Amino acid sequence: MREIRSEIDIAAPPTTVWAILTNFEKWQTWNPIVKRVRGVATRGSKLNVNMRGKEGQEGQHYVATITTFEEPLFFRWRAKMIADFLFANDKVFELKETPGGTKLVHTEAFSGILVSLFWGKLDKQVPTILKTMNEAVKTKAET
Repeated sequence: MREIRSEIDIAAPPTTVWAILTNFEKWQTWNPIVKRVRGVATRGSKLNVNMRGKEGQEGQHYVATITTFEEPLFFRWRAKMIADFLFANDKVFELKETPGGTKLVHTEAFSGILVSLFWGKLDKQVPTILKTMNEAVKTKAET
């Protein structure tokens, strides 16, 4: 398994950040990376995720399952390509209360035999994606 991790401090309480992250229907209003998410924020729920393509058009689409949901501090979803053993992507949001608000730890973990084939591209693109999304969450939570 290979991981890419990003962190950001947010001047808002974890409950505020949690409410933003788990309100999937509103992601399209603040998230520059994801165009649309459909699904319910609960363990076992299936999510239909549409990424933003160039110039705001439809990008990649995938279905993920929420595998862990520990309100109000942690959730994880898993998406897979054909089968877990080929390529799976776990997206993790962890909120840690700090004296100034919240530390958001945002991780993408990749597993499967095809990861090594895609790693060069993932390692270049995913850090920017995570940072961009983290900054958008921060802006939304602090306004």
